Amino acid sequence: LHLYLQRTNIGAIIRASVDNAAMASCLGINVEKIFFMAFCLGCLLAGLAGVIAAPLFALTPNLADDVLVITLIVVVIGGLGSFKGVIYGSFLIGFIESFGKIFAPQISSILVYLLLAAVLIFRPEGLFPNKKA
Repeated sequence: LHLYLQRTNIGAIIRASVDNAAMASCLGINVEKIFFMAFCLGCLLAGLAGVIAAPLFALTPNLADDVLVITLIVVVIGGLGSFKGVIYGSFLIGFIESFGKIFAPQISSILVYLLLAAVLIFRPEGLFPNKKA
């Protein structure tokens, strides 16, 4: 997805529409259609992720609470608006959770929150902040 958004013409059109929708519209780009197609692509990827993750998680009414909290932590650690930061943040959270459950099961549930606190104290903008911000 990162290569698609950075290296293709359609990725350039999507980035231009997000950065300055009025100028992209003046250049003849149908911004509403681009946003709709990007939304559909995001829904497709989210559905694919749900299908892949379904065997790993039990379906419970509070499943969204568990997933949303970790997702928010990943985005804050990586940096708001940074695709690279989200990738690295998710790997970092995954390693912390996995190794925490193996080596320190008593405190494994708070290791992620300690990492979040450390990032917010030392780098409040995240590990890889968005350059535009």
